[in-house]
Amino acid sequence: MTDEQIRFDRTLAAWDRIETWLLRYAPQSHAALPGPAEPSVVESAGAAMGPLPPELRALWGLHNGTDRDGPGRLRILKDYDVFPVADAIWCYENVLTVLLDANDMGTRPWIPACASETDEPHLWNFIDTTTGRLGWNVHAGAFTEPDESGDTFVGWMEGIAAELEGGGGAAGSKQRPSVIDGWLTWNEGRHHFPG
Repeated sequence: MTDEQIRFDRTLAAWDRIETWLLRYAPQSHAALPGPAEPSVVESAGAAMGPLPPELRALWGLHNGTDRDGPGRLRILKDYDVFPVADAIWCYENVLTVLLDANDMGTRPWIPACASETDEPHLWNFIDTTTGRLGWNVHAGAFTEPDESGDTFVGWMEGIAAELEGGGGAAGSKQRPSVIDGWLTWNEGRHHFPG
């Protein structure tokens, strides 16, 4: 089995754990998940951004992001949503590429993955397509590069699944999963775990 297939399969398995938890404990969040991205839309993302990481191909095959239309955000992944395909392309072309150019970093195999606000990304992460490692961008364009982050995207997702299943946040984390009226939330200082 190739590394790409392993990353693809691990992403599906981690997401299945998250979605199983949502169905049981946060049914409103689960019901609001969008349908899959059309294969032609995913192909257009590859044409616009270059080779796509298997993690995003797996997630977009299930849901076209985890954001939803309207004022509310789902924020399934610790207050982050997976970019819908169109928003990932927009972030790549209008934010990531601009920041890389401004910092004289050249082209990188980085693809935007998740953001706290996918339609206006300020806090967002990205996947290094080659390695699957997770990188972060924060306000003012400061990067935590994938080699510095110490985690892979799928490892981050697996950690979130474990937090949901275990009923608490990671050691030292201020964010804890809560459910309010059937919606998952990750709020500092407010912890109500279902079950």
